[in-house]
Amino acid sequence: MFWLGDRPIEGVVLDLDGTLLDSMQVWSQIDEEFLGRRGFSVPADYGEAIVSLGFRATAEYTIQRFGLSETPEQLMEEWSQMAAWKYHHEVALKPGAFSLLSAFHQRNIPMIAATALDPSLAMPCLARHGVDGWLRGLVTVDQVGEGKARPAIWLEAARQLDLPAERCLALDDVAEALSGARQAGMLAVGVPDPCSSSRQALEQAACLVAENLDQLAGMLVFPQD
Repeated sequence: MFWLGDRPIEGVVLDLDGTLLDSMQVWSQIDEEFLGRRGFSVPADYGEAIVSLGFRATAEYTIQRFGLSETPEQLMEEWSQMAAWKYHHEVALKPGAFSLLSAFHQRNIPMIAATALDPSLAMPCLARHGVDGWLRGLVTVDQVGEGKARPAIWLEAARQLDLPAERCLALDDVAEALSGARQAGMLAVGVPDPCSSSRQALEQAACLVAENLDQLAGMLVFPQD
C-alpha cells in the first residue's frame, strides 16, 4: 500500500498511449497517411472524437464519418500493419515511466493496463522496454465493449487486481477516460500529453493533475520508506 494525499492506494491502473508510452504522434501520423490515401485531410476534431474509443469503434466511426466502403476489419488490419513496426521498434516509454513502474514493482504494488491499444501492439513494445512482466495484464475497451469514458473498463481492471476500485490509482492523459475512472470510484490522476486533452480539461475531469510522471512519483508516500 502507498498514499497519495490522504488516500490509501493498493493497486494501479495505467493507460498506455500518451501516459506510459510516448506514442500519440504515431497515431497522428497514421491518421494523416490513412486519410490522405483516400483524399481526406484530418479534421481538427477527429483525434478528440476517437481518443477514448476502442480499435473497432474507431474503425466504425471513421467509416461512418468519411463514407468509406470498407469494413471495420479492413481498416483495423491496415492500421495494425502501419502501427506494428513503430510499436515493435520505435515507440519509447514516457520520461519517468520506467522508474515509476519499477518503484511499484519493487514494493509489490499490483499494476494492470487499461487501454484502447491492441495487445498485439502493446505487448511487444512493453516487452522491449522490460516492463511487460511487471503488469498483471491488459484490459482493453474491445474486451469490455465500452470506451474508457464509461466505468466498465476501470471496474474490470480493479476486479482483475482483486481490489475495490476505491483502492486503485488510475493514470491517464485523456479527460474523458479520467471521468470514467472517477465514475468507477478510482483516484483518477491526469498526466498531460501534448497530443491529448488540454490541461483545463484534465483538471475538470481528474481528481488531480501531475505535470509528468516524475512529479507524480514525488507525490507518492510509501510507508516502508
